[in-house]
Amino acid sequence: MEIRNARRWAEPGAKRYVGALMVVFAAFLLRSLMHPVLDHAMPGVFFACAVIIVEFTWGLGPAIMAMLISIPIFDFFFVPPFRDIAMLDRRDVMIVTGFLTITPLAVVLIERLRRAQYRAELIAEVAQTRYDMLLRAENERMVLSDSVQLGNALMTYLTKHLDTIFYLANPATHYEFVDEHFRRATGVTPEVVKRDGLRALLHPEDAARLAGLFSADGERPQHGAHNLRIRTREGGYEVFHCELQYFRAHVGTYVILRLHAGPTVRPVTPLHTLAPAANAGEVSEAPIVSGGV
Repeated sequence: MEIRNARRWAEPGAKRYVGALMVVFAAFLLRSLMHPVLDHAMPGVFFACAVIIVEFTWGLGPAIMAMLISIPIFDFFFVPPFRDIAMLDRRDVMIVTGFLTITPLAVVLIERLRRAQYRAELIAEVAQTRYDMLLRAENERMVLSDSVQLGNALMTYLTKHLDTIFYLANPATHYEFVDEHFRRATGVTPEVVKRDGLRALLHPEDAARLAGLFSADGERPQHGAHNLRIRTREGGYEVFHCELQYFRAHVGTYVILRLHAGPTVRPVTPLHTLAPAANAGEVSEAPIVSGGV
């Protein structure tokens, strides 16, 4: 894969050249400190190391500048006769030739390695970006697939039991539907239903047992058959056999309650006999909502 930006691995700016000058100056200081020991030996080694450091850190341009600056510095200060530029002999030519043979070779090799390293990093970033795009596309595809399956399941269920469904909700999206005909049969006003939802139609004990249906993070009762006490227009409660069904989607779980007119599809806890009372609205405190199995 051809990547033209591989040659731009070093960060741009004039500070690279300032840094190269500082490294050359540091090499000059070190060689000056070592001059009493080394005398005329190895005059260009410290500067060759400085050029290699500059190339590895700041790239080709600063390295070439450091190399060109280093030649007159070490030749003037550390090649005999010291601090005399008028006299150039065979020793000067050999030292400069050796410096220009080894140092450019090291610079070229390091430049190629740094470009190959930066090229590999760019390829890795491109591959990671494409992988992330594929993951997002796959997630979107799965979400759409789940939405289609959920839509088909919901449509099948709704068309099959449309006349018996009286409650449909999704707590995660704060959506709640209560059938209007069912609401009128209970005698509860629309304002109360709008404020309290299904809880306004149920006996307080049953509403407490089904509290998990009304919040996204609550513990939901098991799906299946349930016996619920629902308000009547006369002010009392009537026991209804209901069927609870869940449809899970990426936007939350849809909850459907319908009146179950057929045979029981799963065992339910038996109803306790309602205690006789003078008021028709009084009921026993015994639990009558099934746990479902």
